[in-house]
Amino acid sequence: MSEQGMGSRNLSELKAEMATLVSSDAPDERVIAEVVRRVHDAHPLWDWSGIYVLVDGTLTVGPFAGSDELPEHSRIEVGDGVCGTAVAEDKNQLVEDVRELDNYLACSLSTRSELVVLIREGGRIVGQFDIDSDECATFTEEDEVLLEELAALISPRVASLAASRAG
Repeated sequence: MSEQGMGSRNLSELKAEMATLVSSDAPDERVIAEVVRRVHDAHPLWDWSGIYVLVDGTLTVGPFAGSDELPEHSRIEVGDGVCGTAVAEDKNQLVEDVRELDNYLACSLSTRSELVVLIREGGRIVGQFDIDSDECATFTEEDEVLLEELAALISPRVASLAASRAG
């Protein structure tokens, strides 16, 4: 884990907490919101952390932390911006400096780097973690691996939330 991140002991504790939380009887949205909050709080350089849910072919914002306001881009079409590109390419996105991208959708003018990790259930994309930082090159491969592990834990909850939002 990067210096900005957590020690391995805390990382193990965080994953154990998440597993317990996901197996609880709490509603999907509440569980996902708590996962996002805990991950966000554990990483001081992560300025915005959230989940986008894939609903009827469009990414829609789900629970998030780091701001009290709904992001400007609460709905993102597949192929648009970093989030939409991740779905279109079926591939996580780690961007060291978003200002170098032509298709970046700025939710905050202060954002400099972004990490998007896809959430799959049964082999299909049901959502994604979207993490922003106001610092360049904030994210590491270890951060991506952590989010992939958490994505696997919460994927049934995200799939259920997506299904409940589908029209």
